[in-house]
Amino acid sequence: MAFDLNNYVDVPTRLTLALAKYPDLRVQETDSQTVTMPDGSTFLRCTLTVWRDATDVLPTIASAAEPYPGKTPYTKGSELMVGMTSALGRALGYMGFGLVGADGKKSIASRNEVEARTDTSWTNEHGAVTTRTQYPKPLKDVSSVLASPKQKGLIRALAKGHELDGADMVQAMRAICDDEALEMDNLTVIQASFVIDRWKEPKQ
Repeated sequence: MAFDLNNYVDVPTRLTLALAKYPDLRVQETDSQTVTMPDGSTFLRCTLTVWRDATDVLPTIASAAEPYPGKTPYTKGSELMVGMTSALGRALGYMGFGLVGADGKKSIASRNEVEARTDTSWTNEHGAVTTRTQYPKPLKDVSSVLASPKQKGLIRALAKGHELDGADMVQAMRAICDDEALEMDNLTVIQASFVIDRWKEPKQ
């Protein structure tokens, strides 16, 4: 079954939005346990806590269950990391960040979580990526939020690894995001997240 991931908000975008509202936000990976179900399947249950600031007496706690061992190329061997990322996405969703899913309906699930549950990212023997190369459509609630300095710094570092700099880097970003007016100054958090994901992928 194919999932439309265009409108799901990924965890980095949710976290960027949360940090913009709560600069002192703190995340703690609270617990992880291996759970065996009656049918014999095994999951890694990951729990984390998010405090809005040092005075937050009602922090948000969320858990996510990740199949163990992982069943996709992105999850196998990284079950704890994937599980904690899913838990963070859910916690931020509970806090109201990035609650936009398919067809504009509210969804706790993040783009990362939905991708981890599909096995459509690798479609041939060369590991060609499909889902991650589809640029997500702009979301009304985050489309105007500009990329953070850390995102821009990571983009520049990744660009060097691809032997891109200056005008060549910007041109490559425009091609990825399908936006001829794109500049580093008007780069949004969604565009930045997508460029980072693309340039983190192994060179073909």
